[in-house]
Amino acid sequence: MDSEYLKKYYNLERAHWWFRVREKIFRQQLTQSLPGDKELKILNVGAATGRTTEMLADFGAVTSVEFDHDTCEFLRAKLNMEVTEASVTALPFADQRFDVICAFDVLEHVQSDEQAIKELSRVCKSNGLIYLSCPAYSFLWSDHDRINHHYRRYTSRSLEKLVQREFQLQYMTYFNSILFLPIAGYRLIQRIFPRKEVIQSDFADHGLLSKKWLNWVFETTFNTEVLLLRSIKFPFGISILVRAVKE
Repeated sequence: MDSEYLKKYYNLERAHWWFRVREKIFRQQLTQSLPGDKELKILNVGAATGRTTEMLADFGAVTSVEFDHDTCEFLRAKLNMEVTEASVTALPFADQRFDVICAFDVLEHVQSDEQAIKELSRVCKSNGLIYLSCPAYSFLWSDHDRINHHYRRYTSRSLEKLVQREFQLQYMTYFNSILFLPIAGYRLIQRIFPRKEVIQSDFADHGLLSKKWLNWVFETTFNTEVLLLRSIKFPFGISILVRAVKE
């Protein structure tokens, strides 16, 4: 992966409204459901530029996995972070090693998500927890999915069916729901009137981060979901969050 892109992605994971609020949602779910009285062994699959590993370190000892070689080198050089270069479909760990497994926005990148779930189950301890997030709805497929090498998007039903091959579902909700209509509308317009220029990720900076007030508006709006998710589940959204247990 290009070093300049890695630097940009590093900043996105820490400054972009979507990443910042997504982290709050993950942290809230972890805080609500993890025991606070023991040192947990946590596997973080798809460490990207390290922000999720930094967040998970508040809950236990984290082992980070990343598939991309250049990203692994970036993590070692930038953050002095230990990281294992491996695929989620072939993890180099012993059976039943981890108390908690996190794979945030990972399964959509894997051709065989069934094999990925089997591997995650293999390295998860009995009664261990798994946390997953995935992009939702095939009709929202866009340039963002193509440029990020996604194989699919999920519905709650398809993700539940996949997870329950190996785990018992405990919790599922859509999120990024308040902004669903404008985002879905924008995606559909893109499909009807495709751009002729080079395809770009949703995270391409079209002035959003340079205009702090605009980033603040999106973050503040999305932030409302952190409070709402304490007591409700959303029936639709741009993404899906799952917690399941290995019995």
